[in-house]
Amino acid sequence: MNESRTKWPAKKKWYSDLMATYQVSYGEITRLEDDLLLPWLDLYEITFPPEEKILVSKFLTHLKDKAGNTTTDFFMLAAVHNHTTLAGIACYQIFPKQGAALLWYLAVASHQRNRGLGGAIYQEIIRRIDLAKCAVLIMEVEIPDLCHTLETRQYANRRISFYRRQGALRLDGIHYLQFVGEHLPSTPMHILVHPFKPISPQAAFDLVYTIALDAITQTGELMLN
Repeated sequence: MNESRTKWPAKKKWYSDLMATYQVSYGEITRLEDDLLLPWLDLYEITFPPEEKILVSKFLTHLKDKAGNTTTDFFMLAAVHNHTTLAGIACYQIFPKQGAALLWYLAVASHQRNRGLGGAIYQEIIRRIDLAKCAVLIMEVEIPDLCHTLETRQYANRRISFYRRQGALRLDGIHYLQFVGEHLPSTPMHILVHPFKPISPQAAFDLVYTIALDAITQTGELMLN
């Protein structure tokens, strides 16, 4: 097993600098009446490809559960610029029994891109996760070689590079199928994991398996790259 390439980034000073410069604040959407809900859903709809989107009703169901005081570990985060304009969104889920978190979606509004806001949102998610209870943050990323156009291939490579800069590592030696709902066929994807403490490739695979079950299979030597 290859553990030698596992690494953790130093704390990024630019995160606090960005917060001060662009006056970005964060809040969780917890109510159907939240004024940010519709802009949040609009950014979700226009950013992600159809084959990767869960039904909007899933978000609304989670918000109804929160309103009814039903325990849910599903979070919709909004990044707001100057306290008025939605600048970015994220959706993540905590699996406390498994000791892992899953990043569903992260997007930055077009007028706020290329300013480091994506990285700041990512770091905000990590700040909100109880690292004492979560060993890794897991994310699904498109496989560039399976993309049908040069544009989507370049986008997939940029996403992988972005997550690696934040501290995520690709879990190799696997085959994974992303399932977003019965309305769409499953899609082969890469799995990236951001370890919050030293972890072996086998332990990372085992953690992902506790969440994904039959969606992930080992096909070769497990490595974190």
